Amino acid sequence: MNIAFRNTGQAYGLVAQFLHWSVVAGISLQFFWAWRIDESESIRQQFALVNQHKSIGMTVLALVALRLAWRAFNRPPAYPGHMSRWQRRAASATHWLLYGVIVLMPLSGWAYSSAAGYGAEFFGLVEIPGFVPDSEALEELFEELHEALAEALIVLVAVHVLAALLHQFVFKDGLIRRMLPLWKK
Repeated sequence: MNIAFRNTGQAYGLVAQFLHWSVVAGISLQFFWAWRIDESESIRQQFALVNQHKSIGMTVLALVALRLAWRAFNRPPAYPGHMSRWQRRAASATHWLLYGVIVLMPLSGWAYSSAAGYGAEFFGLVEIPGFVPDSEALEELFEELHEALAEALIVLVAVHVLAALLHQFVFKDGLIRRMLPLWKK
């Protein structure tokens, strides 16, 4: 089996695939952790879960930054020839909106935490300084922004997944295989 680390004209390389699926896993963990925080009745457990949530968020931010850097120097495969101009534009817009929301989510959470007067830690190893002043008004603003971005992310991920499934099962153009390392044919 020939494994490409860089993207080819037909598929994403192993590095792009790893970063993509790592971001997916991190985001999935974040929604699970947010649910656990809401369901927890213990203040101590909530505190621990919130700190873990912040750490996972910073990890997702770092992974998406790496993903964007990799993409800047490693062109993604071209869209299938049968896709119309509007479909290509919609796909491109959805991808860039996803990147934007995925970057803004941890930044808004970090700002929310900073405005609330709490620092962030990275898995208890490194203190991450706040970058906005303590402020109840800012805390409320960033909390609402963080929640709105979470809702936007759910919608964008749904569009992304539905489009991939449409390509796989209706157009049958193999587009989904470009991001799956073990499923090439």
